[in-house]
Amino acid sequence: MLSDLQVKNFALINQVNINFKQGLNILSGETGAGKSIIIGALDLLLGARASTDIIRSGKEAAYISAFFQPDELELINQFLREAGIETEENGILIAREIRENGRNRTLINGQLATLKIVKKISRYLIDIHGQHEHQLLLNQDYHLMILDAFIGQKIAEHKTEINKLYQSLKEIKQELAAVAIDESERVRELDMVNFQIEEIETAKLKAGEYKNLKEEYKVLENGEEIYQVINEFINVLSGDEFSKQGIIDRLAALKNKMLNFNEYNEELSALNQHFNDIYYNLEEFIFELNDFEAKFDYDEDRLKLLSQRLDLINGLLRKYGDSETEILNYLTELYSKKNRLENLEEKLVQLQKKENEIKSKLLVKAADLSRIRQNYAVELENNLQTELQDLAMEDVEFKVDFSEKNIAADGIDRIEFLISPNRGEELKSLVKIASGGELSRIMLALKTITAALDQVDTLIFDEVDSGVGGKTAAKMADKLSQIAVGRQIICITHLPQIASQADHHFLIKKEKGEKRTFTRIYPLAKTERIEELARMIGGTRMTDKTIAHAEEMLNLAGNFKVKQGG
Repeated sequence: MLSDLQVKNFALINQVNINFKQGLNILSGETGAGKSIIIGALDLLLGARASTDIIRSGKEAAYISAFFQPDELELINQFLREAGIETEENGILIAREIRENGRNRTLINGQLATLKIVKKISRYLIDIHGQHEHQLLLNQDYHLMILDAFIGQKIAEHKTEINKLYQSLKEIKQELAAVAIDESERVRELDMVNFQIEEIETAKLKAGEYKNLKEEYKVLENGEEIYQVINEFINVLSGDEFSKQGIIDRLAALKNKMLNFNEYNEELSALNQHFNDIYYNLEEFIFELNDFEAKFDYDEDRLKLLSQRLDLINGLLRKYGDSETEILNYLTELYSKKNRLENLEEKLVQLQKKENEIKSKLLVKAADLSRIRQNYAVELENNLQTELQDLAMEDVEFKVDFSEKNIAADGIDRIEFLISPNRGEELKSLVKIASGGELSRIMLALKTITAALDQVDTLIFDEVDSGVGGKTAAKMADKLSQIAVGRQIICITHLPQIASQADHHFLIKKEKGEKRTFTRIYPLAKTERIEELARMIGGTRMTDKTIAHAEEMLNLAGNFKVKQGG
């Protein structure tokens, strides 16, 4: 049950606090007073798309909060705990703040929450039924949803199984679409894969090869210059045919002379040791130069081979990867692709077999679901026809028409509601022939039937009386009063017949302040209710006759409630 609603800086509302109770709560007021603003605020609170246009002019933010005490509190609290939100023992407080700067906030029990969570729990809190929902009856797809809602949990497992099978079927179809290429394209693709495999395998690549080859190529490419420098080094250090004595020989003579001074002075001894180290290092360097010169072989044929090998590897790198490892990994992928292409026909047969198996299971399950729907459709027809007779549609005939559609996530049934508004007329599509008043009554009748099945104990009707009047309005009022027994109904109406049945009546009034217009809501006492009913009966002109009529309507409504035990 919705206990308290607070709305602040929302459209024409400056601030209102409404305390709703169990039973039939009626909201009435003159046209333009802002009756539907309350429903709009609740709709927004429970997850509707927000716009800064709803913020009262001159204010930074609009604020809506509501305290609920639902029958399904423990079920909702379990979900909230799983979402990491602390729960309260006596109810749920939901608040939403819409700010000009776009930094909107949603809170549950004072803690930040997402609209997704609010939408998840809202179906256990309130069922809002407005004029737009009448129009849903003009959408044939909605007819199946109504029938399934009437059947309820009895088909929940069937629908879950069918949906799972349908999703599996979609996945198989996607696989088939990916596999089902024509034979000429398969052959072309296989030829390309084989060519690439051969090109990579022929190269016989090794990891790290490219780096080593590039180093060797640079050395050979500059071999002549390198050889000349090495040879010059050796000649200068060791001597050549023109200079019999090299630097190393002259240094050796000096080294021997320095030996004589070792015992004279410690500093000279240290210098001599330092020089010895340099001499022996230089001697070692000469050995290494000679060794390199002996091994060095400037081979033009080898250089040519290296150039060709590097060109080959560079070509592969441009095509298949940035390194030998990447190319070899790509080769593995090519083998997998080759295997897939070579076994494509077998894969296609397997997928088609699997598709047929799933489709067969799906059709069997869908047929079972269809039989259940058709059985309950008869019950819905009878129940709805009874309810419509109570709403002054005695001669109407109602039927749920079944036709078959392509298999879908909800089965194979295409449902359409047919009616014959007058005795003797043939059944025709509700979508094509129903008037606004008939749609209102049909939807109310459906709500009456499904109310006992609903998990929510608060139903909201926004001008469900659109297009009706007279005796029909009285019948509709009785029907709303019946639905309100044991639950909470909040109803916006312009009809005195419906307002007279209120257990709690609120007047929505637009008032002018010194500078601005604003909307206020007043709970009405009995005397005030008589005045409001008289206004609804006679308009702005209130007479003794309209007041007497209003008193009579209240008395009749009271008697009706006594009879029904309300």
